[in-house]
Amino acid sequence: MSIDVALAVLLAAASLGHLYAFPSSVPRAVLVPLDLAATLPLATRRRFPTASLVVVGLALAVSTGAGRSLAPAPVIAFPLYSLTLTSDRRRSVYALVAVELALLGGLAAGALAHRAQGDVTFNLVLAAASWVVGDAVRTRRGYLAEQERARQSRALDDATRAIVEERLAIARELHDVLAHSLAVIAIQSGVGRHVLDTQPDQARAALEVVETTSRSALDELRGVLGALRADDVARVPTPGVADLQDLASRVTDAGTPVEITRHGDVAALAPGLQLSLYRIAQEALTNVVKHAPGSRARVELDVETTGVRLEIVNTPSARTRLPGPPGHGLVGMRERASLYGGTLDAGPLARGGFAVTAHFPSRGST
Repeated sequence: MSIDVALAVLLAAASLGHLYAFPSSVPRAVLVPLDLAATLPLATRRRFPTASLVVVGLALAVSTGAGRSLAPAPVIAFPLYSLTLTSDRRRSVYALVAVELALLGGLAAGALAHRAQGDVTFNLVLAAASWVVGDAVRTRRGYLAEQERARQSRALDDATRAIVEERLAIARELHDVLAHSLAVIAIQSGVGRHVLDTQPDQARAALEVVETTSRSALDELRGVLGALRADDVARVPTPGVADLQDLASRVTDAGTPVEITRHGDVAALAPGLQLSLYRIAQEALTNVVKHAPGSRARVELDVETTGVRLEIVNTPSARTRLPGPPGHGLVGMRERASLYGGTLDAGPLARGGFAVTAHFPSRGST
């Protein structure tokens, strides 16, 4: 048995007990149905608040006109509260006004018939108080629901933003790994094909570079794609500034001599910043291999108390190639720099060649 059913039965029993305990000028055959109509609909006030309020309100109005107000039983409070809680304010105000007018109509009818109505003002005040409480609770619940929707919306936006940022990070990693490796492989494959018959030793060296670059690219790809697998335990270490020398060796083997210069305590740099420095240098050297074959490159890394500076400069090349369609290399390098509050400048030099310079604040160290 639900609480509402129990409440309706209890109020009906109390009303009938009071009716039979005290004499009345109105026949009980009239008052008993009115008492039941004013109490039993409370059992359905949550499912049918409007119908419950109409039946209870009319029963109270007729009872009041007959000289019985059912006070102090709060029968009008429950259906009016339920309707106010589940309806908008305009509809609940209309319901309150209708209830008050119905009770006042019953009061006027009883007064004209010269019947004593008991404490009729109880029902009038109780109806108004029930509306005030119900409206306050509805407003509070609406406010809390709006707050919860806003919180869920922010959480969804944060989750979506995190997914987008993760996808961008993975895309940058894949671009950096593939762009560098494929550029080296393409150039060395072309060299090997041209000298295969005339200079087999040089062709063999070119194929060795292709093999080494391919294996290195596969290892890095396993590390990047392994981040997408929760059960992947064996992760390839993230490259850092210590791997710049290996990078320079691979680029040198591809036909572009690279000189590495480092100053300061580079080991104290945070792993994430080291990865950004490595990827920026890798992308810049890849561009040198693709667009300025035969030139020489210099990578200089300075770690000072005021910040970190990375510069990649290449000499002019007689075989400088015009750039193709705009790619994502420079955009990716600038994004990596901005992740740690840094800036990146890239452009041709007055004396010829090209320079890429990244500046990071000192907070990048561990």
